[in-house]
Amino acid sequence: MFADAEAGSDIFGFDFIGRAENMAYYAQEDYYLCKKGRILAKVSTSTEHNKDGTTREVTRYRCEDCSECPYRAACCKARDPNKQKELVVCREFIEFREASLKRITTEEGKLLRVNRSIQAEGAFGQLKHNRRFVRFLTAGNVKVACELFLLAISQNIRKAIVKCNTGSLETHILQPASLLKF
Repeated sequence: MFADAEAGSDIFGFDFIGRAENMAYYAQEDYYLCKKGRILAKVSTSTEHNKDGTTREVTRYRCEDCSECPYRAACCKARDPNKQKELVVCREFIEFREASLKRITTEEGKLLRVNRSIQAEGAFGQLKHNRRFVRFLTAGNVKVACELFLLAISQNIRKAIVKCNTGSLETHILQPASLLKF
């Protein structure tokens, strides 16, 4: 999975030992093993329907016994001390997440991430510092969205004018993949 099952911490040092990606998974027997070494066995598989009309298949795993576990407070969200640890896992989500991780860690993915961070941060910096945008002048979702769209359009027009004046319409900060021939 994504994290070391022994560590049970993310890069910021917070404990997430109760998460599926921080537990050892045994595919042949289809169970998870928690930090204490207890088995979370498969209980059920069901199909959930989302509000947007999509469906997903989820599998539920439950711990055999969580009593007297020293990690219970960090692992289990249930307040009832008699309730066992339960995981809800969606295999499709895990596959999407792993595919996304592979894409963003390739050379092309790293290049695109760097380019994107430069573009987004620069635009907000321009708006906040150079154009002194501190707060929205209107209230309400529709009016704020309209004001934001107008700011974005004006920012894009300003960038296009600068590129036309400097003769750099066809240049990029970092060249796209089609030009680098990955």
